[in-house]
Amino acid sequence: MANMRQIFLLGALTSLLLVGCGSTKQKIVGTWKGDIASVSSGKKSDDSLSQSLENGLKGMISSFVGPLTYEFNDQGRYKLSINLGSEEGKYTISGNEIQLDSDNGKNHSTFVLSEDGKSLSSKKNFKSDETLVLHKQAE
Repeated sequence: MANMRQIFLLGALTSLLLVGCGSTKQKIVGTWKGDIASVSSGKKSDDSLSQSLENGLKGMISSFVGPLTYEFNDQGRYKLSINLGSEEGKYTISGNEIQLDSDNGKNHSTFVLSEDGKSLSSKKNFKSDETLVLHKQAE
């Protein structure tokens, strides 16, 4: 009788953990927004002129491109929208990484989902790579 109770409790606990955690796919489905001006290289410049020029260039590009909006659906598809147009493709998930592959085959990128599920950051392959952070929007 005690073994039966332990098995039942273990099963109930496992079910609660699985439901509570949710899958990465469930966490990313929805709308995410980012901005070119918020892109960070992680490099700190001691030269204030260089930093000013970089910020000015980002601001100019941001006003031309507009906000970045990514939409992820539950069928493994995404859509990126900017002022200049849009791109669609498929996404695949491996752990907390989301691989994006455009339908035209020209664009491939990887984002990493934060532990709290509220932001996606572009994966850096090199220390000097820029980082784009997207924030989940309320539905």
